Amino acid sequence: MINTYNETLLHEALKDLYCGDDGETEVEVAGSICDVVRPDGSIVEVQTAGLGRLKGKLEKLLADHSVLLVHPIPDVRYIETYGPDHILRSRRKSPKKGSPLQVFGELTSLWHLIGRRGFEIELVFCEITEMRVADGTGSWRRRGVRPEDKRLDSVRDRLRLKTKRDFAALLPKGLPDPFSVADLAGAGRAAGKMAWVLRKIGIVELAGKKGNAYLYRRSKGKKTTGKQEA
Repeated sequence: MINTYNETLLHEALKDLYCGDDGETEVEVAGSICDVVRPDGSIVEVQTAGLGRLKGKLEKLLADHSVLLVHPIPDVRYIETYGPDHILRSRRKSPKKGSPLQVFGELTSLWHLIGRRGFEIELVFCEITEMRVADGTGSWRRRGVRPEDKRLDSVRDRLRLKTKRDFAALLPKGLPDPFSVADLAGAGRAAGKMAWVLRKIGIVELAGKKGNAYLYRRSKGKKTTGKQEA
């Protein structure tokens, strides 16, 4: 069960999925090791968290290549806890469910790439199993249980985001006009960053304040299109 590599089992499984039979993995391009290079020369980068860490790499690769950034969002999650002997002690279903809106929490460093020609993000909604080990070395919050690895059980759906219009479509339906961050149901802790990113790319604009809360409305300026929108 122990994963001796830096990459999780989840990352490895997604990399293999997008590589298929004809692609290559771990290929050096422009001085960087890329997860997948497809036969047409396009690049796939799989990132389970911390998308902002790829900023420099993506900017460099996009100068000459198309890049698909793959980000998994677990909408079904199981938790397996093992003892120090790696024998399974328990398995339970987590009440946590993923939302496509949570990707905005990862985009504050990459907003300037949204709509850029050759750049796409694919959200992979999946069922995963988180494996943990109760050996006393985890944090006190977890009562000594430490995270060990994540396994991909199945892919349930995918959502491709290419244009600014695609991101605008993630705004919840029935929003009041104007709306506040509190109205962005489903974004959770990422709600504030969602409003910030959508404002930076011109989808929404400030519409004043109500108390201490900023108000937003859909931008009435230049409409977004399916063309290059950087």
